[in-house]
Amino acid sequence: MQCSEFHDTLEQYLDDVLDESRRESFRGHLRACPECRSWAIGVEPTMVFAAVEAPAPNPDRVAACTASVMAQIRQQRLARDLRPRRRRWLAAAAAVLAAVVGGVGWWVAHDDRSPVPAAAVEAFDPSGQPPLPPRVQVNMPGEGVRVYQFADDEDHDTAMYYIVNPALES
Repeated sequence: MQCSEFHDTLEQYLDDVLDESRRESFRGHLRACPECRSWAIGVEPTMVFAAVEAPAPNPDRVAACTASVMAQIRQQRLARDLRPRRRRWLAAAAAVLAAVVGGVGWWVAHDDRSPVPAAAVEAFDPSGQPPLPPRVQVNMPGEGVRVYQFADDEDHDTAMYYIVNPALES
């Protein structure tokens, strides 16, 4: 390559539009001609890197580098395989369980049913009737039912309970 052709080709080289043979010819002239090299470095300072001839790779160093990279890849794969797996379904199940427990807790805390007040329990003594076993009537306010408990004084282990809807009583 002539010096004048070299000067005309610098822009094409920098734009990376030269084919491979012209590119090698340009680099060869850059290395061989000190005047063109000085001029090219003055126009574009990065041309100093193009002027340096790349050394031939040492096959032993390339093989050692390849072996090192492959060993690192195997090590990372082994570490990944030995790492405990994340169980996303377990986290989802825990979230569902927490939601269910929270919902039941809220439902129990906000239940409208109130316990039976002690004043609502009253002894029942029907007059004029043959003696019946002792009976306790419990009014269930808000529930719309009455509960009757029949128990014998001698047998404390046995009791009968009746739940009655007052609307059905005649």
